Amino acid sequence: MTSLPGSDLELVASLAERLQHITDALAATSTVQEVIETVLAPALAALGADAGTVLLVNQPDQPLKITGRRGADGETIAVPQEIASEDHVLIADILRLREAQYFEGAGALRDAYPELERRTRDLEAIANAALPMFLDDRPFGVIVLDFAAPHHFSPEERRFLRLLSAQCAIALGRAEAISRLEAHVHERTRQLEDQTRQLEEERAAQAAFVAFTEAVGSETNLSQLVGQAITLLHETCDVEAAYFERDGDLFRASVWSPSADPALLPLLQRGFPLQHSSIARGLQQNTATFIDHWRDSGLLIPESGIYQAAAGYPYFKDETLESVLMIGSQTSAVWDERSKGIFRAVGRSLDLALDRARQTRTVTAQRDALDLRTRELAESTAELQAFSYSVSHDLRTPVRHMIGFLELARKALDGRLDERSARYLDVVEQSGRQMNTLIDGLLDLSNAAQRTLQPSLVDLNQLMARIQTTLLPDLLTRNVAWEVTDLPQVWGDQEALSQVLTQLTENALKFTQSRDPASIRIWAEDLGGAWKVCVRDNGLGFDPRYQDRLFNLFQRLHRADEVSGTGVGLASVRRLILKHGGQVFAEGRPGEGATFGFTLPKGHVA
Repeated sequence: MTSLPGSDLELVASLAERLQHITDALAATSTVQEVIETVLAPALAALGADAGTVLLVNQPDQPLKITGRRGADGETIAVPQEIASEDHVLIADILRLREAQYFEGAGALRDAYPELERRTRDLEAIANAALPMFLDDRPFGVIVLDFAAPHHFSPEERRFLRLLSAQCAIALGRAEAISRLEAHVHERTRQLEDQTRQLEEERAAQAAFVAFTEAVGSETNLSQLVGQAITLLHETCDVEAAYFERDGDLFRASVWSPSADPALLPLLQRGFPLQHSSIARGLQQNTATFIDHWRDSGLLIPESGIYQAAAGYPYFKDETLESVLMIGSQTSAVWDERSKGIFRAVGRSLDLALDRARQTRTVTAQRDALDLRTRELAESTAELQAFSYSVSHDLRTPVRHMIGFLELARKALDGRLDERSARYLDVVEQSGRQMNTLIDGLLDLSNAAQRTLQPSLVDLNQLMARIQTTLLPDLLTRNVAWEVTDLPQVWGDQEALSQVLTQLTENALKFTQSRDPASIRIWAEDLGGAWKVCVRDNGLGFDPRYQDRLFNLFQRLHRADEVSGTGVGLASVRRLILKHGGQVFAEGRPGEGATFGFTLPKGHVA
């Protein structure tokens, strides 16, 4: 942009407004192409450029891809084209140095990068700006703007371009994350569709699934769970079954059918290397595997030839095959779909039951650890509250002594103090009184934490009337416009709620000291299951970005010379309201006042 009407302030305002529009528009983008279309046109218009190009790089040391280009015709064109970054000297320098490059006059680019100029004669640009895009430490690419005439890049324009490239990088990162999320959703959808098809195939086995679930109930003993599965398979499919657990390289039978062949059983208990068998290849796919004509498949154990067909269901832990449920049929050499469905259903149900049993044991251990930690935290909290209360009391005495002896010193030195010494004593006294105020706040906070609520029906109208009467002497020199609408009766601790409303009212009065008149509005809203009580003022307000900090201990959003305070009062309000089962909130904008309030559940406090 070679010239703009008005002052530098107008230029700054114009660029800031354009940047804000771009930022707002980028928030609605979700694809890389949308980001490029959103950025290029305003960037060209803001600086009067004739063409713009976006080059993206997926990973460091990978070729750049020209992803978007906008020319004087106003059309954004996707022109996928790869460029090796190491062959493009200018781009390589920008990504290496992470600094923008500006070429303001004819020949500037040629003088700096003669080889690049020879390669890009078709651009015929006189001036150029090349801007790196980084998100954290990751390079996203480069924005290149071309000018058909010489162009002086002012500090304001350079700052605009720097912020523009940063916003573009953020939007590209978000678009990339959205793309990954969509791919994840697509993959998850595919997995769910596969599971749905499997469930449909096993519809005939639902009765077996339900029967097994009812049989095991909340059982967590492994032998009992496996025994129920074996019994159900024997009754529904006329098969014999055994459950094998890994022991090094061998799989040994740990639970089996009561009708197991006495000659084969000792061999199964001794174990065998399952990984070299024909059935192992299917089991490693983490799915039920069925072998028809078992006798012709190369038997694991010769004695297992008593079965005509065999099947196995694998159970993995951390991608390692840890156990297998196997069945064998002596009456049929081919598995029918009904038997397959029942075996899959029982195998999956047993998997869930075994996982539940493991989780139950884990949860039990975690619960015991949590109970211990809870007791430890309760003891620590009690000790901390006692410590806070004790320290606050112990601090009060030396502060009182300090202020008292300071007063005695003033009287003893009456008439002999110079102006500087008197000022020093005033500062000490003010600090002492501020310390007293802080101690009072800490005591209130400690009392709020330790207070045992004595709930009853509380009329908030009467509370507010007493609060206004109490505060009246301090407001005789101020012009305060009150608007207190009809407030409800609530269930709570009267003293605690009085402290809450007093603090919020004093807070509103404190932040409206510079207003004439000060406007204080207090009202309540019926939320159905709770009451919402609000205190609104027309005071200094606050930045809404920091509203979550307001109710934390020692948190202040204004300087001490603007508004006095300790940062303790609102923390006490929060603790008292939380003890009532409610929540606190704050809303505001700088210079436009603020609304503080709380919710109280209807009914009795626990």
